Amino acid sequence: MDYNRNNNPYTPPNHPYDSNGQHQFVRNPGQTMAMISLILGIASIVTLFSIYLPIILGSIAIVLAILSKGYGKKMLTTAKVGVGTAIGGMTLIVAIFGAIISLFLSMTGDELVEFGRQIDQQFEQQTGMDIEKLTGTSYEEIMKSYAEMME
Repeated sequence: MDYNRNNNPYTPPNHPYDSNGQHQFVRNPGQTMAMISLILGIASIVTLFSIYLPIILGSIAIVLAILSKGYGKKMLTTAKVGVGTAIGGMTLIVAIFGAIISLFLSMTGDELVEFGRQIDQQFEQQTGMDIEKLTGTSYEEIMKSYAEMME
């Protein structure tokens, strides 16, 4: 086998040097999937206050990061960061909505009705419209029905 790059007319595929002895860039085949994983992981954090998007985007990011590894033994750094941001976004959304649900479950019936009344007042102050005329029901009535279901 001839290792002299200047006299060797044939350069095998994915060889780090071309036939002129110049170093050529060899791209990792999973680099694109790892980059998309990173972008989706960041998007799962950015879309935190929508309910489903962080879970969907984070799940896709994790799958793409795992697939970007291919047959290799190590995962690319970009893929690792993508997995980390995806898991972070999904953990934050679960924690935020878990805290909100536990807050509502810990409230008494009277507190729920008062909360609904406050929401109705704030909506009317901010928009100048009555929520009951707009939707057909008020938050106070919705909270009354929740309080009855919980008791």
